[in-house]
Amino acid sequence: MSTSTVHRWNRTSSVVLTLLTLHVLMVIFPFIWMIYSTFKTNKAFMRSVWSFPTSLNFDAYIGAWSGGALGGYAVNSLIVMAGATLITVFVSTLAGYALAIYRPRWMPAVELGLTAAMAIPAYVALVPLVVMLRGAGLLDTHLGVILPTAAFNVPVSIFIMQAFFNTLPRELFDAGRVDGASEWRIFLSVALPIARPAMFTVGIVNMIWVWNDFLFPVVFINNPARKTLPVGLTDFVGEHITNYPVMLAAILIAAIAPLVLFIVFERQITAALVGGAVKE
Repeated sequence: MSTSTVHRWNRTSSVVLTLLTLHVLMVIFPFIWMIYSTFKTNKAFMRSVWSFPTSLNFDAYIGAWSGGALGGYAVNSLIVMAGATLITVFVSTLAGYALAIYRPRWMPAVELGLTAAMAIPAYVALVPLVVMLRGAGLLDTHLGVILPTAAFNVPVSIFIMQAFFNTLPRELFDAGRVDGASEWRIFLSVALPIARPAMFTVGIVNMIWVWNDFLFPVVFINNPARKTLPVGLTDFVGEHITNYPVMLAAILIAAIAPLVLFIVFERQITAALVGGAVKE
């Protein structure tokens, strides 16, 4: 490699690194600003939005937890998250296995249908879903949020599971058939234990998506006792005045669960988003 090429490469690398550093700072700064703003009083916040607090004041966190129903909202979010995630993992594992192992002739039509389902914006289906849920008596219930949420998350989860099963050697399943095992026995005894890392990845990704979802809960739930955390955070916005440190503290409390999940399982989440779960 010539000297001019090396210098050109170094300049390009420096530019890319600088741009990436600026991007990271732009992403991280609002989060840092939100954290230190929670330690200010509302009067100090309104006087200077960007200034640092002069002392550590935890009144915002106390007010956010005691003044709102964050505990109840968190329980509702856990119920919706657990239900939607379990349904999504169960359906996507079965479908991904079937599409990857059996490769039916109508496979292109199925993949086209799944891709089309992923391309449909959720808000387009809100009115039909409200009518259907009302007719089924599921409007304003946790199940009325769980089922549509799972339905919209299943297509991309199927692709993740299918990508994983495509990496497995077919000899594993052929050996089971030679031994006389049924297809269900092969799935339960051979495929399922191997697929646990992929199922885990799908579960973590869906847990974060469902926990942060705002659209379906705010449309399908009217009872304040059944609100999820993202919807419950709107209670901290007043009609005429808003205590911003308390509101920011409530947002940080609500963000703890997905933030911890992302930090702990960052490798699995990244693997799922860039092209399928990793095989371990």
